[in-house]
Amino acid sequence: MALIKPSSGVDDRVRLADAIPLRTPFTLNIFPTNLCNFRCSYCAHSLGPERLSSDFGVRAESMSLETLREVVRQARSFPDRLKLVSMMGHGEPLMNPLLPEMVKIVKEAGIAERIDVITNGSILDRARGAALIESGIDVIRISLQGVTTKKYREIAHVRLEYPKLIENISYLYAHRKQCKIYVKIMDISLAEGEDEQFYRTFDKISDRMYIDRVKPVYAGVKYDERVDEVTVDRYGYNHQTRKVCPQPFYMISVWPGGDTASCDAIYKAGLLGNIAGTTLTEMWSSDTLREFRAVQLRGLRYSNTACSRCCAPDDVIHLLDVLDGHEERISRAINGTARPDYALQLT
Repeated sequence: MALIKPSSGVDDRVRLADAIPLRTPFTLNIFPTNLCNFRCSYCAHSLGPERLSSDFGVRAESMSLETLREVVRQARSFPDRLKLVSMMGHGEPLMNPLLPEMVKIVKEAGIAERIDVITNGSILDRARGAALIESGIDVIRISLQGVTTKKYREIAHVRLEYPKLIENISYLYAHRKQCKIYVKIMDISLAEGEDEQFYRTFDKISDRMYIDRVKPVYAGVKYDERVDEVTVDRYGYNHQTRKVCPQPFYMISVWPGGDTASCDAIYKAGLLGNIAGTTLTEMWSSDTLREFRAVQLRGLRYSNTACSRCCAPDDVIHLLDVLDGHEERISRAINGTARPDYALQLT
């Protein structure tokens, strides 16, 4: 029987405010590709490639093995193992045919406690599923866009045979070995009454399942009037508007071409450089990242153009990662390990 639980997070998660400052990021996100075979109505890909490029600076590109190996080489220099390497991004990871080999390289390097992939599952047939399992992947997180063929046409604008998708996921679950299968779906991808159908379908062919709430993530995308702006995050938790984004304090993300940011948002807020010129460890301890974190702790997130367009703190933040209310204590903790003039940036 599957757990009804958000696909993000683990049971041994620590409270982030108590762990900062981190010598090593908890999470390294690797973006295998910016390409996607879906055009979901609530996603930036619905705007088309030209708008993706002009509005978000996202080009159609995929990561090479050379770039991946350099990311792994640099990640070895962190003093501790990463908790998670997530193969994700603003595209469909399986559109990069090298994905299973990439996972295998990361796994064999031993740089992380867990490796996962976030996929729409549409091309996760038996062969690709078997390749991912054999690569050593720990979790496959599948994002559904409906529980009928018709709904996939409406939401993702693709011709996808839903029964075939279920058949592939069932096969994957039956042969998953060490891997866990998590399945989620957005609330707007379900018609009235279909939530029970979702739970019945995946109760015995997944390890974890959940219905997320869509948030207005992408500027320029027209959202259904039912989409809540602030008061409820995607996991259904009510909250006040969050002033501090936790992501720069525990995460680093590498885009297909090597550009590296301190969050996983499409806006590349807190851009730290490119792995071709600066190493991950240098970026993690850089003045640029220190200053970006200081802006967050001073409640000035919206002074950053990219951050002002992003709703991540009110959307995807795990409750144990919320930093609001801990700013002063975190500032003191950081000042204890940072250079002396860092204190001036927090006053």
